[in-house]
Amino acid sequence: MHSTVFQFYKPNNKKLSQWGNAARLEMVKPSNKDALLLKQFKLYLDEEASKDLPPLPNGLIVVEVIADYLRNFHAHVIMELRKGFARNYEQGHFRYFHCVFPNHYVLLGCFTQQCLTVPAMWSDRAKSVMREAVLMAGIIGPNDHRDRLTLISEPEAAALYCEKKCEQFNLKHGDRFMICDAGGGTVDLIVFQIEVTGRGRKLKECTKGQGQSCGSVFLDRRMRRLLERKFKDYMATIPACAFEAMMDQFVDLIKPQFDGVDDQFLQLPAAMNLEELTNEAIGLEDGVLCLTAAELKSEVFEPVIRDVLTLIEEQLRKANSLQAIFLVGGFGTSNYLFERAHQSFASRVGLISVPPRGELAITRGAVLFGLNPQIVTSRIPRYWYGIDTTMSFDERIDPPEYKLIKADGTARCDNRFSVYVQRGQPLDIDNCVSKDFYAYYPHPTSCTLYAADCDDQPRYTLSRGVKRVANFTIPMPALPGVREGEKVDLTIKMYFGEIELRVEAVIKGKTYGTTCVFDSQEG
Repeated sequence: MHSTVFQFYKPNNKKLSQWGNAARLEMVKPSNKDALLLKQFKLYLDEEASKDLPPLPNGLIVVEVIADYLRNFHAHVIMELRKGFARNYEQGHFRYFHCVFPNHYVLLGCFTQQCLTVPAMWSDRAKSVMREAVLMAGIIGPNDHRDRLTLISEPEAAALYCEKKCEQFNLKHGDRFMICDAGGGTVDLIVFQIEVTGRGRKLKECTKGQGQSCGSVFLDRRMRRLLERKFKDYMATIPACAFEAMMDQFVDLIKPQFDGVDDQFLQLPAAMNLEELTNEAIGLEDGVLCLTAAELKSEVFEPVIRDVLTLIEEQLRKANSLQAIFLVGGFGTSNYLFERAHQSFASRVGLISVPPRGELAITRGAVLFGLNPQIVTSRIPRYWYGIDTTMSFDERIDPPEYKLIKADGTARCDNRFSVYVQRGQPLDIDNCVSKDFYAYYPHPTSCTLYAADCDDQPRYTLSRGVKRVANFTIPMPALPGVREGEKVDLTIKMYFGEIELRVEAVIKGKTYGTTCVFDSQEG
């Protein structure tokens, strides 16, 4: 199956018409020359990558596009189940696990939980959009318990799969291994340590993970530019479908098996009307285009591969020592990526490996996580998290414009960053940060959560690098016997050890959930 997800929309229409391979076939029809074929839209959830992307056409927004994908993928899964061994399937009676965009699923049995994988580098807002899209797709309902949908990071899922394969790699208690999850859009890296306890083997995240948008779609983009340069004198006569057929040959045949040594050959489609053309200047002879190993390396592979190797180098430096590096994901199975990683790191790491069916490592690891969510014992936050508060004013440090004089004459400093979570410090997966506040009945309590990606603890919420993550509101419940204006004690509990941020409030001994509105500025 083609690794890229395609979605077809008619001109000026937000309603999805075709999905998957059928969408590609629709675009071949002459009547659809002005229609819209969307692909690689996952990148719109990466705030950094999306800055360089044009707005989605047809007035679409990314949550709608992803909901369209999930709705159709879910329907496809249900159809396959009904066609196969689950003929008596009823909605909600089975648990299945899948990655967001690689199209794989596994049926486990009569449960109702959905487990969906997301890149570890995604922001809290991007993960929130994914949850909203699942809800919009109708896979879960608005009144369902939050745990109906569980998110897991892609490299963490891959780590669970690779840990299961550790017996053949002879990894033991205390050993560390790196997951390099190289997919279509993103590359995520995290280092885990194996902990063998009386409860079995567990995994502990031991470095702050890194990620970047340097996946295999960036190889495709560079290849497209190379072909456009080669055929610049012929582009006016080449049908779009013929050019896409050449790109398909690259994606399906050349990209996975290219090793940096052998030249590669593209058979030009007959629709290009160039099947007998010879042009030595571009490597074309009798309708066959020769792509030398040297130009593929310099023009297509090396610029992207170098970004991946830089990420691996930084993680290796943070971990001090590693026993293994596992390359997983569709891009992770690239022969050239493996060769370059082996050249660069084999002298320092005992094992560099692509595990069996490495392209399925994330999906299979998600199944393992769904069966045993406690197998990962700790995670390392990538940000400082905190809220806006006032603290004692320090005349030596604090700006005078932040000074507040209280009714009792004391000086307070506004815009102070009150830390909830320290960046880079391990958190147990069930870690809960509690702080006590008070509100006046019956008014709700509102608070803004901030995050910072910097080495030193930020002092102010207005400091450079500090961004708003979310505003959350805690509705005040009906409290019999409490008068209007009366002070009510409450405890705000934030869970940062999970993949998604979770906020709760305890009022009069009862726990209440919150409504989080994620800020578009958050990165």
